[in-house]
Amino acid sequence: MNKESARASNIIAGRTVTLQSFTFAAQEPDAPDGFGAYHDLYAHGSNVALAGERFYARFRAHRFPRMVVFDRFLHGLVHSRDATRVRRDGFDHVNLHLLLAGTLWGGVPGDEGRVAPGEILLFDTTRPQSSRAEHAHVVTIALARDQVEGPLRAFRAFHGAVLPEASAGLLADLMVSLARRGAAVDPQAAAGAGRALAMLLAGALGDRSVAGLDADMDEQSMRLRRERAEAFIAARLSDPALDAETIARGIGVSRSILYRSFSGEGGVGNVLRLRRLESLRACLRRPTETRSIAALAFACGFGSESHCNRAFHAAFGQPPGQFRADLQRARASRARIAEDRSQLAAWLCELY
Repeated sequence: MNKESARASNIIAGRTVTLQSFTFAAQEPDAPDGFGAYHDLYAHGSNVALAGERFYARFRAHRFPRMVVFDRFLHGLVHSRDATRVRRDGFDHVNLHLLLAGTLWGGVPGDEGRVAPGEILLFDTTRPQSSRAEHAHVVTIALARDQVEGPLRAFRAFHGAVLPEASAGLLADLMVSLARRGAAVDPQAAAGAGRALAMLLAGALGDRSVAGLDADMDEQSMRLRRERAEAFIAARLSDPALDAETIARGIGVSRSILYRSFSGEGGVGNVLRLRRLESLRACLRRPTETRSIAALAFACGFGSESHCNRAFHAAFGQPPGQFRADLQRARASRARIAEDRSQLAAWLCELY
């Protein structure tokens, strides 16, 4: 069993950016306490269990601006995050798992599916998840949510989804390149790598995002309408009277076309609710935000605090007040995590 780290620094936009690498290796029977060490390494963010009598785990992790890249070889291991752990650790980032070889099962607990080599399993760390690896070579990238939610809205809708190789080939190529090059990547290039990954992810999910639209609807025109509608919604989100009729009139389309444009996300009403919830959650994440839950609810367009609380609980598994309290506790523990727990956990805590 061994661990090591290395650093490389450079100056980007007037500030120092430090890239770090971290390695871990454990395998029975050479390291009898290997599983214990691996379990402790992930103790802050995942429930880890053996999937058989034998296991091995070795990986190299690279810390980039707003993301962590892993090149992992795993066998006989189960990783899971139940609702209790999700609430407790406060992780709020996105994981992309690219299977290169071996076998990987994963998804929403109780509905796990098999991932084929070349496919990418998507996880949102704010939701329960489970995965099992057997002789698996996996490249995993943990991306800060703000990297993803620029080009791709409502990533939660794709939690547990598997991207086929045919539509995610370019994304997979970049993931492999980042894992292979690691700390040798120029820091200037590394700073833009997360944005490039997010753009490729949005492109790979494009076909899935527009499923259900009429075949005769031009895709480019549809995307332009959606962009206009999204911009209109964002500018008027605080107005509780905002509805489909107002949006359709504001961007100059019929209500039927507007409904068709958002059919893949459950309709205009659902999109409005999600955008308000996303806005509220973004406010609650800001350490400098001091307004009450009631004030934030009205600022995000909810008609009442009680309606806001019910919708937030339904979407994220806890009321907004508890979400804020958990985040505050998580922030307070970051310094202790950096000192008392693994370097890896500290890196992941930086993503939210």
